[in-house]
Order: sequence, then structure tokens, then C-alpha cells
Amino acid sequence: MAFNEENLQDRLKFVDFWAKYILEHDDKDWSRQQNVIINSCLRTAKITKESYLKLKGKK
Repeated sequence: MAFNEENLQDRLKFVDFWAKYILEHDDKDWSRQQNVIINSCLRTAKITKESYLKLKGKK
């Protein structure tokens, strides 16, 4: 199996896993986990919120 095909299969498995997780767990549990990930990404981002919105053409 080529790398791209294997990568695609891994991604699809993860999507299936996450969809099942969301359906089987309380909204507050998975929402809190996503919040941690998103906030971590925002803290380490090299661009500010204002710069990003300007780049996207939004105020």
C-alpha cells in the first residue's frame, strides 16, 4: 500500500473513531477536550486573531 493510501486509511479510521466517541460520550466531556486542543493551538500560533481576520479580509 502506498503512503498516500495508508495515510488516507488512517485518517478515515480516525474520523470513524472520533464520530463514535462523540456519539458515546457526554457533550461536555468531548467539548472540554476539544477546547484544550484549540486553546493550545491558539497559544502557540504565530499569527494573532486580528492578523488572521485581516488576512481573510474580515474585520
